[in-house]
Amino acid sequence: MPIPEVPAPDNPEFIGNNASSSELASQASDIALLEVGDGYAMLFADHAPKDVDLLGFDLLGQNASQSMFDHFSTATGVGNLAAVGLSALPQLQGLVRLAPESLHILNQSGNTLMQSAGQSMGTIVNSSGTIVAQARFLPAGIAPAGALGPVAAPAMVLLAIQLQLASISRKVDENIELTRDVLRAIHEDQWATLIGLHETSIRALQEADAAGTVNNHIFAPLATREADLRKCRKLFVDFVRNHVKHLADDAKSRRSYIKQNFDQIIADSHGMLMAEFAWYRAQVLRGVLISRDSEESEANDRLLSHHVEETNSAHEEAMGEVIKLLAEVESHVRLLALLPAARSLPFTGKRRSLDDALKMADALATTVSDLRNQLHSGRDKLAPAVPVFKEGMPDKLADILTWALPENAQLLALADANQEKLLTNNVYLGITSDSFFVADQSDLNKEGAIENVVPLADVRYVRFAERTKKGPKLDVITRDENYSFTFDSWAAEGAALEATQRMANIFASTMNLPAEEQRTDPLLVPSLEGKAVQDQIES
Repeated sequence: MPIPEVPAPDNPEFIGNNASSSELASQASDIALLEVGDGYAMLFADHAPKDVDLLGFDLLGQNASQSMFDHFSTATGVGNLAAVGLSALPQLQGLVRLAPESLHILNQSGNTLMQSAGQSMGTIVNSSGTIVAQARFLPAGIAPAGALGPVAAPAMVLLAIQLQLASISRKVDENIELTRDVLRAIHEDQWATLIGLHETSIRALQEADAAGTVNNHIFAPLATREADLRKCRKLFVDFVRNHVKHLADDAKSRRSYIKQNFDQIIADSHGMLMAEFAWYRAQVLRGVLISRDSEESEANDRLLSHHVEETNSAHEEAMGEVIKLLAEVESHVRLLALLPAARSLPFTGKRRSLDDALKMADALATTVSDLRNQLHSGRDKLAPAVPVFKEGMPDKLADILTWALPENAQLLALADANQEKLLTNNVYLGITSDSFFVADQSDLNKEGAIENVVPLADVRYVRFAERTKKGPKLDVITRDENYSFTFDSWAAEGAALEATQRMANIFASTMNLPAEEQRTDPLLVPSLEGKAVQDQIES
């Protein structure tokens, strides 16, 4: 991911720029930022601007900091004055965390950075939007570490530890009152152990910050709780994975499961975050302890590399599960709030309003996003590129589809149509970038139900016919079923007819017959060969 340009004065490049523009400008210098992934960049300068939210390398020690600078200078050319145009050899000052708002804006379609001589150019401003320094951004990234050459490999491990330290510097907010109380009520037996591990890991991190190091005195309390840390983490991660497994069923089953288990899902998600980060803090602090052990350095280097890789892999997998779960729960609750159904959910033997349920789901999702240095935002309201409606698409329908369809779905076309089966049924026919769906209008408006979804790859043939004094007819033949749709008389001419034709063209552009479904027969071979010869003569 490239480092983002500051999009507006209210979106500063650095989090924590609180100094006045004069203070910053007076000590601003040329700065090089080397992107290292996960929304972080290494800052190289002769000195750092005041009050920038700078994550130093204190816990890793001076030797580690110098080692990282030496390795990355050699691998990327940051230390080459001609390459970056700096007036003095820059020093590695630490990590800066890029604003998640900036990352979000950059990730939107069409946004990018201006390039010059192969480097991304950018401007650093303070919180008031005043320019304080110019920077050259040198895209690198942790993932393609091999591209930096073998010389950077030892530094990458130390850098990964530093990024881990940055991610655990903010604790899981156990004071989200609604979700914390639900967790304590449902998991009363595990609460004492869970809060104990949480507080022990927080205290170890605070002591490390205060001492500027990690030693055996600081790590010992966590070392004695290793079995409890792993047991508690496994318990809650398994709870979350079980919920995710149930949500892999069809849409109707997912809705039913969430309605019946909402309180349990909230409790398990909050418990998983506390257990996961207690374990994760312990693993990161152990990594720092290993990195500072100068004895048997070669063996410790191998151990540290293995430890970092295993910790990151396990943590990312667990966080991926809870993100998937919370996204599904939040979208379902938001959808329920739009429907004329019951305005409450079963909750720990009682009922809670949908407003309360939405606050819980949103609070947990926001916490997860903050821990991952990401911006938690709602979905953009869906608007089909090709709407086929008599008097425009109903606004309420757009809201429902926004949460009923999968996240990041692109709605290409949507029509008010009739499906012809034994009985004609009023349906919404929609096309997304990878599938089409047929939803009973009553079911979608009342229950948010979209049961019939077909991959576009299954479309085999499309037929479109205009009809005198009637709306057009559209037949879509798929691998497994024949669909026949008609449109009312308002679609027989003018803009509405053009829109139905456009929708048919979108369908037709997806027609395909995979090689495995193609057939030949010996009876047709002579005639086909003769036709091929005739075609060649005519050409």
